[in-house]
Amino acid sequence: MDTRKVAGLAAALMLAACIACTAAAQEMGIEEIGTVTAGETVTIGGTTNLAPGNRLLITVTPVGFAPTNKSVPSGAGGTAGTAVVEGGDAAAKTWSFAVDTTGFEPGEYIVTVEWVEGDATASTTFTVVEAAAVTPTATPTATTPPTTAATTIPTPTTAGPVLPVAAGLAAALAGYLVRRR
Repeated sequence: MDTRKVAGLAAALMLAACIACTAAAQEMGIEEIGTVTAGETVTIGGTTNLAPGNRLLITVTPVGFAPTNKSVPSGAGGTAGTAVVEGGDAAAKTWSFAVDTTGFEPGEYIVTVEWVEGDATASTTFTVVEAAAVTPTATPTATTPPTTAATTIPTPTTAGPVLPVAAGLAAALAGYLVRRR
């Protein structure tokens, strides 16, 4: 075999490997939310290694969400929208999305975050509880807000359809180089 052919084949395989590695490296994490009182606004957020400016689709739905009779109001809430990846360090850029839980029925909700242009996803659940009746106190007391630590739960992602495409391109280039002989 000619050294140029071997070098061309090696370059094609390296290119395919780089494409596959880049596609597989997209990661996304979402912070744990916990319990929320109905009517509160909660900020859902997390980290990712996606470039700033990428759009993420956030969907919040009741865990028991299913088709229902539309003539009977279900009362279950949910919402969806987009968030934009903000700057940060190379491995941990941030994103956030505010959700007003007014109209959400008490129960468990699932949050799904998806990268609009790729396969990176993350999800978590949180619980909405009914707002308790507030009774006024005679004298106000000072309280210290509790300290909580946010936990990031990374969700592994797969390369999706990019791997077969990269392998096909590498095979086509190799075939072309061999046939060109």
